[in-house]
Amino acid sequence: MNAFNLGDYVDVPARVKMLFERWPNARIVESLPQIRMFDGREWIEVTVTIHLGDDTTPVVASAWECKGTTSFTRDSEMMNCSTSAVGRACGLLNLGIGKSIASRNEVQMRQPAVAPVTPDDENPFHDATDTKQYASPKQRGMIRALAFEKKIGTTQLLPYINKLLNNQYSSIEALSKQEASQVIESLQA
Repeated sequence: MNAFNLGDYVDVPARVKMLFERWPNARIVESLPQIRMFDGREWIEVTVTIHLGDDTTPVVASAWECKGTTSFTRDSEMMNCSTSAVGRACGLLNLGIGKSIASRNEVQMRQPAVAPVTPDDENPFHDATDTKQYASPKQRGMIRALAFEKKIGTTQLLPYINKLLNNQYSSIEALSKQEASQVIESLQA
């Protein structure tokens, strides 16, 4: 078995930040999710197009996510798929490429669980010494789904959250349970 180091991969928020630093006028456009049947299973497909704000050919990338296979993807397949597609499109622009075009988010979701997930460890991104009660996968999925319904795109969601909470988060995984509830209530209003 090859040695594996999650530190060799760059996460999607970092790749998106690199995108807008290099191309400030870039736009990320996401397709409506498509349901596909493959190998007897249901998959969600999302395609993302990145327009760089000039006359170059847009970059297009797709990602597929199998319905409900893990506790991190169940009921959040479309959002995870969208994140993967954005990360892959940024990777095609040579942003955050290390050993692979795969983003840290994609690789992390594909790692086998080494310990059962407990209510105190629902967020795969937190430090074990951190006592913050992080937003649950269902809360994060609800935020993404409500944002999608309100036509708040992936690039607009974090600025919306940061303005609402008067904070500077780089990922919704950093939200506390209470903050996630605030965001959900705001999006439902």
